[in-house]
Amino acid sequence: MTVFIDDINMPVINEWGDQITNEIVRQMIEQRGFYSLDRPGDFSTIMDIQMLSAMIHPGGGRNDIPNRLKRHLCIFNCTLPSNSSIDQIFKSIGVGYFSPSRFEEDVVEIIPFLVPLTRVFWQNVKIKMLPTPANFHYVFNLRDLSRIWEGILKVKTEECSTVEQVLKLWCHECTRVIADRFTAEKDKSWFLARMRIDAESHLEDNFEQFPDEPSYWVDFLRDAPEPMEDDDEDMSFEPPKIYEEIPSFEFVKNKVMNFMLQFNENIRGFNMDLVFFSDALKHLMIISRILSNPRGNALLVGVGGSGKQSLTRLSSFMAGYKFFQITLTRSYNTGNLTEDLKFMYRISGLDGNGMTFIFTDNEIKEESFLEFINNILSSGEIANLFAKDEMDEIYNELIPIMKKQQPRRPPTQENLYDFFITRARSNLHIALCFSPVGEKFRLRSLKFPGLISGCIIDWFQKWPIDACVAVSRHYLGDLELVCSGKVKDHVVDIMSWIHESVQDACFSYYDRFRRLTFVTPKSLISFLESYKILYKQKQVHIVIMSERMSSGLDKLDEAGASVSVLKKDLIEMNKVIVVASAEAEEVLATVEQSKAAAEIVKVEVAQKKGSAEVLVKNISAVKQVAEAKLEKALPALEEAEAALKTIKAADIATVRKLGKPPYLITLIMDCVCILFRRQIKPIRPDTEKAFIQSSWDESLKVMSDTSFLRKIVEYPTDLINAEMVDMMIPYFQYP
Repeated sequence: MTVFIDDINMPVINEWGDQITNEIVRQMIEQRGFYSLDRPGDFSTIMDIQMLSAMIHPGGGRNDIPNRLKRHLCIFNCTLPSNSSIDQIFKSIGVGYFSPSRFEEDVVEIIPFLVPLTRVFWQNVKIKMLPTPANFHYVFNLRDLSRIWEGILKVKTEECSTVEQVLKLWCHECTRVIADRFTAEKDKSWFLARMRIDAESHLEDNFEQFPDEPSYWVDFLRDAPEPMEDDDEDMSFEPPKIYEEIPSFEFVKNKVMNFMLQFNENIRGFNMDLVFFSDALKHLMIISRILSNPRGNALLVGVGGSGKQSLTRLSSFMAGYKFFQITLTRSYNTGNLTEDLKFMYRISGLDGNGMTFIFTDNEIKEESFLEFINNILSSGEIANLFAKDEMDEIYNELIPIMKKQQPRRPPTQENLYDFFITRARSNLHIALCFSPVGEKFRLRSLKFPGLISGCIIDWFQKWPIDACVAVSRHYLGDLELVCSGKVKDHVVDIMSWIHESVQDACFSYYDRFRRLTFVTPKSLISFLESYKILYKQKQVHIVIMSERMSSGLDKLDEAGASVSVLKKDLIEMNKVIVVASAEAEEVLATVEQSKAAAEIVKVEVAQKKGSAEVLVKNISAVKQVAEAKLEKALPALEEAEAALKTIKAADIATVRKLGKPPYLITLIMDCVCILFRRQIKPIRPDTEKAFIQSSWDESLKVMSDTSFLRKIVEYPTDLINAEMVDMMIPYFQYP
C-alpha cells in the first residue's frame, strides 16, 4: 500500500520542538509498526507500506519537518516547468478552444500572443509583489495562470467577436485573479501600468486595440426564456449563464436590484437592504464570477460591515445556488460541524445542486474547524466523513446518476467515490469571510495554506467617499427632516465627511503611536441609525414641548378671561364686604360683652379646678391605701379560690345530710347567704357558742340548688358591696 501525506510540514511544533504527528510517522518507518494503546506492550507490525509526502518550502512562517524524519525520505525539489513548457501547456488549451470553427479569424490569431504575455506578466507580478509580514498572501503559483485561462475559456462566440473584446476579457481575468488581492491602491496602479507595458511589448500592432478603461464580465444579465406551448417538458427555463461584458454599471445595478427583491421574496429570515454603489457592484461581480466557476472558492477579506456575507448570499441566489451558514451555539463543536459538512456534501455531491458555504472568522470556535476547511480547499475530501453504511447508501443512489452522465464508466466503489467527490468539489463553493484585524488571520493562513492557495482572494478596500455618501443618502432618504432639500444634502455630506475624518484620524494615530484602530463601514451604519433614532426622539420631544407651550398659552388666555370676570365679581363683593364689615362691628361689640362674662366664668372654673385637684389627690391617696390592702388580701383570695376548687358536689351533699352540722360550717353558710343576698334570721345571741344564732334552714335551701357549686366558683366578686362586707365582718372576727 502507498500512503500519501500532503502538507507533511503542517503539524504544530510543540514546546519541546516536536511535531507529534511526524514523530508517529517516523516511528512507523523505523519500527515498522505501532505500539497498542489498548494493550500496553503489544506491538502491531505493518508490512508493505510505502510513504509518499509533499510539502511547501519552509520559511516565511512555514514549518520544516524534523531531521530524524527527513533522513528516511528521498527528497526531490519540484521546480516550476520551464517557460516553453508553460507556454506549450496553455497554448494547447487556448488555441484548442479558440479555433476557427468557433471564433473569428482575428480572435483566433490573437490567442498565441496572449499565451506568453500572460506568463511574462504573471512572472513580473510574482517578482515585484513579494510576500511580507503585512502582505503574507502575496503568493503566486501556476494556479493563477490556470484560473486566468479558465475565465477566458468561459466566453462564447457571440460575446467575443473582436480583438478588442478579447483584450478586455484578458485584462478582466488577470485583474480578477491577481489584482483583487492587493491591499493598497499603489499596488493596483503598478499592476495596471505593468500590464500595459507587457502588453505593448508582446501584442505588437494589436496593442492599438488595448483597452484604456477596465471592463467587467458577468454571467447573470440574461433573463429566463418565456415558456411556450410547444416547448419540450425537459426544457430548462433557468436564466442562461452567458459570460459577457456589462453594458453599463446602471444596467447592472437595475438588474441586481431586481435580484435583491426576488431574494427578499423567496428567502425567509433575510431582509436584504443593500446600497449598490460602485465598489459594492464591483465586489458583487467579483464574487459572482468566483462562484460561477466549478470549484470556485472565495476568500473575502475586509473589516466588519463591508458587506462580505450579504454580497455572497446575493451572489449565490443569482447563481441559483443554496447557501449555508453554521448556527453557532455554546455547545457547537467538531461533531456538529461534521454533520453540517455531511449535509452540504449530500446536496452538492449526491443531489448535484450548487451550494455556497459561508464561513466567517467569528465562527471559528475551535482551530480544528480550519483543518476541515483546509482539506476541502486542498483535496476536496475529508477523511472518514461518512460512515461505511452511509457511503453504501450514497453509492446506491449515485449508480443511476453516474450511468446517465458517464455510461461507459463501470460503477465500482472507487469510480463512484471519485464521481461523488468530483461532483461535490464542482458544486460546493466555500466563501471565507475574514477580517484582517489582528494577527489571527496571518497565523491561520500560514498554518493552513489551503486558505490562500485554494481560494481566489478579494480584498475589500476602504469605502470611497462616494460610497459613504450613497450609504448616507440611502439611510437618511426616508427620514423626514424639517428642512429644505439643500440642507438635507448637506447633512448627508457631513455624515460621510465625519466618517472619513475619523478614518484619517485613525491613520494619523497609527503613524504616531503605531496602534491600529479601525473605523469600519458598520460604524458608519451604526452612526446613521443612531442619528435617525436621536432625531426622531428630539422631534417627538419638540412636538411635545410645542404642545405643552400651546396648552400653556391657552391656559393663559383662559386665565385672562377668568381674571376679567373676577374683577367684576370683586366689585360686587366689595359692596358685600362693606355690609359684612358693619355687621362684624356689631358682632364684635357683642363679643366684647360676652368676653367679660366669660372672664368671670373663667375665675369660677379655676376655683373649681383647684377643688377638683385636691379631691383627685385625696382619691389617689385612698387608691394607694386600697391597692396596698388589696395586695395583702390577694394571697388569701387566691388561697380561698384554690380551696374552693377542691370542693365537690359530693361534699355539698354530705353537708346537707348532717343533722347537726358543725357550728363553723353554719357560720360559713351564713356568709354564703349574705353573698347570694338571701334572707337570714334576725340577730339573736347564742349563749352556748357565745355568738349569734345561724340561719341553717336558709343555708339548706341555698345548697339544694343543683348549680350551687358552679355559682360559688364563678361568683362575680365585683358584686360585693360595702354593706355585705360590714355584715360579714363579725363572722370573720369569730374566734
